[in-house]
Amino acid sequence: MGLNCHYLTKPRPHRKRLEIEVLLDDIQHLEKAGQVKTTPDLQPALLAEANKTRGSYHSKYVNGNHLLAAKELKNNPDITIRRADKTAAFVIINREDYTHKIDSILSDTTKFTKITRNPTDSIKKKLNKIITSINANMDSPKFPKLTGEYSLGYAFGNIKTHKPGNPIRPIISQIPTATYPITKKINELLTPYVPSTYTIASAPDFLEILRDSPSNEDAIIASLDVESLFTNVNVDRTIDFILKRVYHCDDTTPLNIPEKSLRSQLEICTKEAPFTCPNGRMYKQIDGVAMGSPLGVLFANFFMGTIETELLAEARPSIYCRYVDDIFDCVKHSLHQSYVRSIEYTSSLYRVLCSLCQE
Repeated sequence: MGLNCHYLTKPRPHRKRLEIEVLLDDIQHLEKAGQVKTTPDLQPALLAEANKTRGSYHSKYVNGNHLLAAKELKNNPDITIRRADKTAAFVIINREDYTHKIDSILSDTTKFTKITRNPTDSIKKKLNKIITSINANMDSPKFPKLTGEYSLGYAFGNIKTHKPGNPIRPIISQIPTATYPITKKINELLTPYVPSTYTIASAPDFLEILRDSPSNEDAIIASLDVESLFTNVNVDRTIDFILKRVYHCDDTTPLNIPEKSLRSQLEICTKEAPFTCPNGRMYKQIDGVAMGSPLGVLFANFFMGTIETELLAEARPSIYCRYVDDIFDCVKHSLHQSYVRSIEYTSSLYRVLCSLCQE
């Protein structure tokens, strides 16, 4: 059935909002005629309702037999059903193959380490101690105190059907963990500090850059991709980048949080967050950041943004922009060789610095 294979059909775009607006118009006419009275919160309440989907929109294509077959597939212990990565489809994969792909990723001891004890309670106590000291300062942003029960995160993967061998994009969901509420708050506080000189937020931003750039036939256009950006983000270096920009930069206003406390929170939320894998073993990620954490995109953008600022200070192409790990640039042909040499030199220097820091 192709892309028609779905259980719920989407309502027609804007249909409900249009109906709500017609309803509001009718109510306003009745109110002017003195037939009804309304409260001030009626209009925002109805407009909020316009964005919600209620009722049943059963598929015209999927019937009871299809649903029964889907349940049988789901209950089959020999297979795993996962979403395809970047594709509107599902993938049925042999469970052993799926587990092997996940285990091969987690076997990288430079990024992950096995643990034998659930550290959730210990992490909760450490974070609450830091939160108490931060919240004692009346002027500091207030962090939510961790109460209730928390559990381990969990690792899973989406299948990259567009790549040879169908590798897995690893995702570590941290929603049930004690670190998750803190990472959301930290992400909210630190997002304004992310270096954004070269970042774009949407396709319209990219099109605007292209429209505003002068045409140049003597240019080389390149589309670049950062390989495994999230996995390869150096956590310790990125934390240093963040703290330097938040507390030691002339063009930013420092947070009313002790630098030592923020560093401790960042280290706990990135290097101590525990999770389980499909075979039940427990791990924690000791380097790199995970998709599934609110800090994933923040760290990736801080890491790339800081490197870009240093790298492009002397040799800047006529166009350079980035969306997370996808880069577009345009370099004048006459400057191409010096630009490439600058990139190679700076990249090599950065790798040396990272290796020295790790040693």
